[in-house]
Amino acid sequence: MNLGVFITGTDTGVGKTLVTAALALHVKKRGRTVGVMKPIETGVLTGMETRSDAARLRSIIESEEPLGAICPYSFELPVAPLTAAQMKGLSINPGTISKIYRLLAGRYECMVVEGVGGVQVPITHHDNVISLIKHLRLPVVIVGRSGLGGINHALLTIDALRRQKIRMIALVLNRTHPVRSALARVQERSTLEILRKQSGIPVIGPLPYEPGLPGRFRPAVLHLARSATLKNLAKLVLKPARQSR
Repeated sequence: MNLGVFITGTDTGVGKTLVTAALALHVKKRGRTVGVMKPIETGVLTGMETRSDAARLRSIIESEEPLGAICPYSFELPVAPLTAAQMKGLSINPGTISKIYRLLAGRYECMVVEGVGGVQVPITHHDNVISLIKHLRLPVVIVGRSGLGGINHALLTIDALRRQKIRMIALVLNRTHPVRSALARVQERSTLEILRKQSGIPVIGPLPYEPGLPGRFRPAVLHLARSATLKNLAKLVLKPARQSR
């Protein structure tokens, strides 16, 4: 049974690529064949494509797929995809992304797809990231912040997905800053407790703070992929496969 999951975020810079890479690697190490996609990426400088998120995902699982298949739409300007495409005189076609996804999905037991920004980010005049998720017909893992501000962003994201009847597998909370003070610990504990009570979906984490990213991307992914947290997330993602046997 082919499986797929879409990793989205409550915002940009919350750790989507880290979680996507660690989940894909963990599933691969469990013996399944895994494909990755980052269908749209902005802020990719010309000549620096090997440092892109898509290239990092490709490298971490040692994929032999061309980078153009893993990331069909790559733009230099670090803005919303709609604006980045317009500045190049181009448009993003969700149907094209869907076709490439289906081709890749036919080769692997599991596909892990990373989104761009949050769920309401526009990719065309009529489509946003939620539209892309619906095109791909994938369940979602949400990555959010474990600290102050994490509650509002997470609940807004969950509500937007729930309104569109998109299945959510889990909310993964990530430490985007070190938790050093007593106040920061109280804030994080409050975020976790409230989201576990009010989100209506499994809440996983918080993931440990990883300093020095993206320079330390590979060791951070290897460390996270071995963690109990990723093991729990993978169980939720792979649960349909176990139930079908």
